[in-house]
Amino acid sequence: MPNLTDQVVRETREATEDPKVTAGRVLAAVADHLTAVNPTFAMELCTRLVCIGAEAYQLADRSMFGDAPAMSRAALAEAPEVPEGITRGEYALLLRRAAKACGYDRHSEDNEPIIPANPLKWSGRA
Repeated sequence: MPNLTDQVVRETREATEDPKVTAGRVLAAVADHLTAVNPTFAMELCTRLVCIGAEAYQLADRSMFGDAPAMSRAALAEAPEVPEGITRGEYALLLRRAAKACGYDRHSEDNEPIIPANPLKWSGRA
């Protein structure tokens, strides 16, 4: 059993899928956040940057040893510019279109197994 202080490289779905699809996954997660939190507020450029970084970090299992920097750079490259005067909810629609253009299809996850292939992920030891 590894020491919990050891740096463990995690094998995630994001590490094995096409980087462009992973960028789409990040953009879709940002769109979900913008839709759920203050969707009628004005969208700001700094919000785009912060949300992309935060969602990439989340998808990298909240690990600084994960692929979050690469994922956030790829997502930022695919993210549309923020038009002046757009709301967070309206920008979320643009992000969803961009995610789909990246090849990310949220509905393909509907058939994913409920129990992960690696049960240690539940315990945080994987």
